[in-house]
Amino acid sequence: MRFEFSIVQDCLRAEMVGRETVEETQEFIAAVADEARKHGSSRILICVRRSRPIFRVEQYRISEQFRVLAANRGMRVALIADTDEIRAAHGYIEVLARQHEANVRAFRDEAAAIDWLKAPTLQSQEKR
Repeated sequence: MRFEFSIVQDCLRAEMVGRETVEETQEFIAAVADEARKHGSSRILICVRRSRPIFRVEQYRISEQFRVLAANRGMRVALIADTDEIRAAHGYIEVLARQHEANVRAFRDEAAAIDWLKAPTLQSQEKR
């Protein structure tokens, strides 16, 4: 597995390629959280390529991350993938995230994901 980070249109872009195991997923999630803290990013685009889909969310301890995300109402996470299987898993993750009131959405393409990430939130509209 490999992953890399970049800033794209003021959003943290985290790309993961070749993830196979629970441990690799946990390593990636921890690295994304560290990178987001380091850059002060509240908009995160996660791109998953050539990886196994995640359907056993509790095994990966993703629910813990949802609680952290839900605590920060300004945080948004967009998920995109290169296969239908991973997109289906991302749809499942989105449903679970909404149950935790975390702002996570799955997208088919990067442009739509970035548009959503950059759209004003209710909090930013209330500050005007």
